[in-house]
Amino acid sequence: MTLQALAKAIKSKKPAIIREGDKPRFVVLDWSSYRRWEEMQEDLEDSLRLAEALADPKNQRRIPLARVKRRFKLP
Repeated sequence: MTLQALAKAIKSKKPAIIREGDKPRFVVLDWSSYRRWEEMQEDLEDSLRLAEALADPKNQRRIPLARVKRRFKLP
């Protein structure tokens, strides 16, 4: 069964689940699917860190974007 799951993963872009008995044990992904998953994971972690930072009372002071642009001479 394991070799069949690996062959399936190699031939298609769909994940192949390798089971041990009745329980899923591993997932085999093609590289591009893995990279997309990894990027989504990183985006989620970044979003959670941003939400935590914005909820922190010491980060409640905000600077208007126009002022930041003037300070750093941005268009």
